[in-house]
Amino acid sequence: MKKFTTILFSVSLCALISMFATSPAQASIERFTWLPPYMQKGYDSHYGAYVVVYKDGSSVNLIVPVENDWYPNGLNVSRVIVSFDWGQNKTLVVSPIKQIEWFETETFTVSFTADASETVSSDWAHEYTIYIEHVNATTEPTKIVNTWSRPWNWWSPSYMFVVFPTDQANATDLSDEYDSYESAFPTWSFSNINASQLAGQASIKASLGDTYYDRGDYSSAEEEYQAALDLYNQALVAEREWQTKVEEAELSIALTEADANLATANALLRQADAAVTQALSWILFGLGFVFMGVATIVYAYRKPKTG
Repeated sequence: MKKFTTILFSVSLCALISMFATSPAQASIERFTWLPPYMQKGYDSHYGAYVVVYKDGSSVNLIVPVENDWYPNGLNVSRVIVSFDWGQNKTLVVSPIKQIEWFETETFTVSFTADASETVSSDWAHEYTIYIEHVNATTEPTKIVNTWSRPWNWWSPSYMFVVFPTDQANATDLSDEYDSYESAFPTWSFSNINASQLAGQASIKASLGDTYYDRGDYSSAEEEYQAALDLYNQALVAEREWQTKVEEAELSIALTEADANLATANALLRQADAAVTQALSWILFGLGFVFMGVATIVYAYRKPKTG
């Protein structure tokens, strides 16, 4: 039994040593990141996946951190390659060759221009693989020591790659802009009839834009979305002018009422002044009779008596 256990242990140890001997050395490609200016980055129900979307002709930058966790004498990175499933590569030639010290991390940026003609159709979300080339020295001549890779879905969430042609990108931007206007100023909030009708027409145009977009007719969708935006702006202007007139009318009425109230107050004040004057006259008149009475009494008291 002990002999069998010893043999089993020896076989397992040999297998483990063999596995390490035949396994290629690997460094670590850390989480890579797509940078703006992308149109969107997140889950998209149309593709049923997380996607990063760029507009045709825009600048694309992918950040790739690389950690040297295998080569004590340094990892020499000569190329960083993004290989797409449509059969083309986007390559960063590292010049001069960058040596990464043991257990240190360097960041590389693969830059290129988004090209809708390369990706064939925006209906496809593309997979890709990132490759790192390690060479034997930092100066020429060099030879590749090892190449290792990370697929697009190594991390979570994993973003597939999409490029929108110009008309689709423009249509998307206009649709988003229209939705923002409609969210901030809902059609039901317009009090002016003309403004409300213009907003209704804009809503119809936006719906037509959605229809064309779903058909893949992005040029027509762009036209309809632009028309919808123009009509909505007209509706906002009409509503603003109407509200200005209403406010001016209300202010005029308020001023007229204020003037009327002031006139009434002045009339009442004049009546009060007259009443006060009349009251003072009566008081003075009464005081005159009082003084006359007092004078009569005094006179009667001091008058010499006869007989």
